[in-house]
Amino acid sequence: MQKHKLLSYCGLYCGGCKNYQENSGEYQCQGCRVEDKLVSDCPTKACAAGKNLLHCGQCADFPCATLEKFYKDGIKHHALAFVNIQRLNNLGAEEWLKEQIKEHTCPCGKKLLWEARQCCMTTTDPS
Repeated sequence: MQKHKLLSYCGLYCGGCKNYQENSGEYQCQGCRVEDKLVSDCPTKACAAGKNLLHCGQCADFPCATLEKFYKDGIKHHALAFVNIQRLNNLGAEEWLKEQIKEHTCPCGKKLLWEARQCCMTTTDPS
């Protein structure tokens, strides 16, 4: 699962999160596949991991009531997670991760976040 560490169970791309850090320290996250403390309230982690799924889109019950509530809670990147799951199911995890890495990396090499689609070093939108 190490190669899928940037893929959350719900469909979020962990590399686009401001809290994600490769070498995690206090208040930083390594992604829900590794992290316990910061995602202890995540209902999808226990469910998907318990079913031995790579992501929730592989579940016969997708989208369940828990995910429906999450995807429609008004938080922009939660809604994006639903789109991501659909894309994941179409592309497969490896291709989807390649796509996400490209999408979340500015030409200058800095990480682009879910909510900030523009590098702070440039004035042009890379998307």
